Amino acid sequence: MDSRLLLVFVCVWGVAKPHHSTGNLLATIRATQSSLLDFRGYALNAIDRNTDTNYETGSCSSTKAETSPWWSVDMFYHYRVYVVKITAGRKGAGIRGASILIGDSPAVNGNGNAMCATDVNVPSGESAFVFCKPKGVHGRFMTITLPGKTAALLLCEVEAFGSHEPH
Repeated sequence: MDSRLLLVFVCVWGVAKPHHSTGNLLATIRATQSSLLDFRGYALNAIDRNTDTNYETGSCSSTKAETSPWWSVDMFYHYRVYVVKITAGRKGAGIRGASILIGDSPAVNGNGNAMCATDVNVPSGESAFVFCKPKGVHGRFMTITLPGKTAALLLCEVEAFGSHEPH
C-alpha cells in the first residue's frame, strides 16, 4: 500500500476594518440620505472631516426639501454613543426640530431605533453638541431626521463620540 502525505499550506490575507475605540466614531463609514439636492450634496460629505459650512464648496450634504428628510450612517460596529456633534450649513435657517435615533435597525428613517435626542436645533453656520440621554444609546446605525417637517436637511459635519460595546 502506497501512502502519500499531502501537505497543503493556505495563506489567507485580508484587511479588516478596525473599530474606532476613541475619537470620532463616524470616520470612514458609509452614509445615506433620503434624497440628493444636487451634485454637491452627497451624504458622505457630512463625514469628510471638513467643517467648512459653505455648501457651495462641496463639503456638506443636503437633501431636497421634502417631508421628514433623513440622513443615516452605518457605523459597522456596535457603540454606545454619548455625544453627537452636528455642524449646520450657512445656507438656509440651520437645523430646527431634528431627532437623532441610534439602534440596530437599518431602516432608512431610523424608525424603531432608540431616541438619542429630540428637538435638536443648530443655528445656521454653527455647531452644537447633543448629549444622548440618560446614559448614551447603543447601536450600529445612527439617523438624523426632521420628523413631520417639510424642509431640506443640510449637514456640513456630523461626529459621534462614545465607546465600542459589542453585543
